[in-house]
Amino acid sequence: MKICCIGAGYVGGPTMAMIARKCPGISVTVVDLNEQRIAEWNSGELPVYEPGTA
Repeated sequence: MKICCIGAGYVGGPTMAMIARKCPGISVTVVDLNEQRIAEWNSGELPVYEPGTA
């Protein structure tokens, strides 16, 4: 199964992070017009604080 989320903000980012973590059989892709936001999610430090995602 594959999921594509449009928007890596305060809802899309954490939601997709948890789906990716808890459901290894699902391929998760997140897209956003803001390249910096995607870079922050790909860095070693999460751009938002969401309990359970670190």
